Amino acid sequence: MLKPRTLLPLLTLLLGLASLFTSCSKADDPAPAAQPEITPSALTATTTWRLDEIQQNGQVTSSGAGIKDRYSLSFRTDNSYAQKMLADNATYPGTWMLMASNTILHLLDHKGDDHEYKLTGLTAQQLRYRWTNKDGKQEELIFSAQP
Repeated sequence: MLKPRTLLPLLTLLLGLASLFTSCSKADDPAPAAQPEITPSALTATTTWRLDEIQQNGQVTSSGAGIKDRYSLSFRTDNSYAQKMLADNATYPGTWMLMASNTILHLLDHKGDDHEYKLTGLTAQQLRYRWTNKDGKQEELIFSAQP
C-alpha cells in the first residue's frame, strides 16, 4: 500500500498528464471567413450598384424607396463612373479610383468635388462604404448588385 506522502505526488502527476491529453487545440478553432479582396476589377465586375440601405452606428436609418435621393452607381474599367438618380433617371458622370491599398474609394463628381469613402466590404452581391455625413455622423451605405 502507498503511503499518503507518496500518493499525493503521484495523483498530481496523473492529473497533469490527463489535462495534457484533454486540452483544447488551436487547430480546433474555426478560422474566420476570409473577406474577398477589394480590387478595381472586383468593383467593375458588377454592372450597377443600387443604394439599398443606410446605417448609422449599425442601425438602419433608411432603406429601399425610403432613401431620399436614392441612386445607383456604375463603375467602368476606364475609371469613369455614372451616378443615376432613381427618381428621375438623371445621370451624372464622374471619375473614380481606389487609394490606400484599395481601402478608400475616391470619387470626383460631375461638379469637380472630391469625395472619399472607406470601403468596408465588396462581394459579387454587395458594396459597402462609410463616410462622415454633414452632421458629423458616420454612415454606412450598402449597395446591392443589379443585373
